[in-house]
Amino acid sequence: MIDHLTHLFKYNNWATERTAKSISQTESVLPDAIKLLSHFVSAQEIWLNRITGEKSEITPWDNFTIEECIKKSIEATSKWINLLEGKDKDFLDKRIAYHNTKGEKFENSIKDICSHVINHSTYHRAQIAKIIKRAEGTPAVTDYIVYQRELQT
Repeated sequence: MIDHLTHLFKYNNWATERTAKSISQTESVLPDAIKLLSHFVSAQEIWLNRITGEKSEITPWDNFTIEECIKKSIEATSKWINLLEGKDKDFLDKRIAYHNTKGEKFENSIKDICSHVINHSTYHRAQIAKIIKRAEGTPAVTDYIVYQRELQT
C-alpha cells in the first residue's frame, strides 16, 4: 500500500504539472482555473502539515502563479513521499486528530487522508479542464492510464 500511495503521489504531481501547463497555453487568462490549481496545491501542504504537526501560514484559497503552483506541487510530492518512505501498515492506519478550516475537530487515518488528497486534486483538475474547454483551450490529458503508458515507454 505504501508503494501504491507513493506511486499515486507521483502521478498526482505529473497530472498537476500537465494541468498547469494547459492553463498557461490557453489564450485567455483563466483566473478561476488558477484559483482552483492554487487551492488543491495548497490543500496538499495543509493536509501534510496536519499529519506532521508542522506549522504553516498557507490557507486553502491562497493564490499563486502557475509557476509557483508547479514548484509547490513538486515540493509537496517530495514531502509526501518522504513521509511514506519506509513506513508500514500501522503507520497508514494511524489516526490523526485535526481541525478543519472552520475549526471543527475530526480524526482520520493517514491512509484516508492520502486518498483524499489524491482524489481532491483529481476533482479540481476536472473542473479546470472544463474551464479551459469553455475558453476554447485544450485541457490536459491527465488520465492515470496515460501516466502508466508514459512510464512504460
